[in-house]
Amino acid sequence: MDNEYNLSDLLSQLLKWKKQLIWAVAIIFTISVLGSLLMPNYYQAETTFYAASPDLAKPIPIGDDEKDVRIYGDDNDLDRLFTIASSYDVLFFLIDSFDLYTHYDIDKDNSKAKFKVKEELLANYKTIKTKYGALLLIVEDKDPAMSAKIANAAREKIEQLAQNIVKESQGKLISNYDANLIKKQVLSDSLGKALLRLKETAGIFDSRSQSGIYTNLLAEATSDLEDANGKVSFYKKYPAYRDSVIRYMAVAMGAQGKIQKATKELERYAPVISEVRQMEQEQGRLHDQISLDKERLKQLSATYNAPFSALHIVEKADIPVQKSRPKRSIIVLLATMIGFMLSCLAVFVLENINRPALQKNA
Repeated sequence: MDNEYNLSDLLSQLLKWKKQLIWAVAIIFTISVLGSLLMPNYYQAETTFYAASPDLAKPIPIGDDEKDVRIYGDDNDLDRLFTIASSYDVLFFLIDSFDLYTHYDIDKDNSKAKFKVKEELLANYKTIKTKYGALLLIVEDKDPAMSAKIANAAREKIEQLAQNIVKESQGKLISNYDANLIKKQVLSDSLGKALLRLKETAGIFDSRSQSGIYTNLLAEATSDLEDANGKVSFYKKYPAYRDSVIRYMAVAMGAQGKIQKATKELERYAPVISEVRQMEQEQGRLHDQISLDKERLKQLSATYNAPFSALHIVEKADIPVQKSRPKRSIIVLLATMIGFMLSCLAVFVLENINRPALQKNA
């Protein structure tokens, strides 16, 4: 038998069920209209902002020329804001601040209450990256004023958490600087005491000039001794100059005393001079490092205590005046079209269930 169908057969079948199709479409249309009218209106509030560069929270390096500071963050900074926006801290801050359990009519005592309220919030809360690289935060709610409040509160909480992340890092850095400064100060004090003991033992009061002082003293005393000895030898030849002989012998004895003293000091000074100078250089470097670290700590502490922006606001959320959903006309149109298509399919199925039996009887 020929079981092929063509368009005329389908049209004839639809015409046969014309009244039923009209009634079905009319009922579906009416139900979709009533259903869409019963659906609550949702209002969408939006706030837009850019990620700020972490450079804004950094102190200017000591000793460097002024460098260009980035104002806007890069994609990594924006991704960090996206992560914070969907974090537990932000979501449950909003839930607790606006009592969303009550707002969404969720029983707090229910074992799944936290899950349900979080899912309900996420269904009406989303973040989108715009084509210009900004973050668009969207909140939908039945209450237009509530949607704007939640959106602005979420943005403020995101900025606070982003600031806290930087502040925590700065706080740890400050603690490390404090600990290092204490260690360096203890080392400096210990080195200073050791250097003082060594200088006292060797009789050193100035390692830079003391060597020259004793060397000059030795040279002058040696010269004076030679001069005095020469004059003593000369005046001994002349008995009339006995007083001169005595006087220059005293000068020679004084010069010898100076030579002995200078030689003794140099002998005590020479073995430790290199060690003393090395310790003084080390102490000098340590003092310079401590001074530099203190200045860095001072700048870092000032930066830590100063406010900074973690994001740049482009637009705050205003109270929306136009509903965002439901799109009732689209819902009614799609429901009616789908209902009509299903009705036609039902007609086709019913006609072809009976068709083999009718053809057999024929």
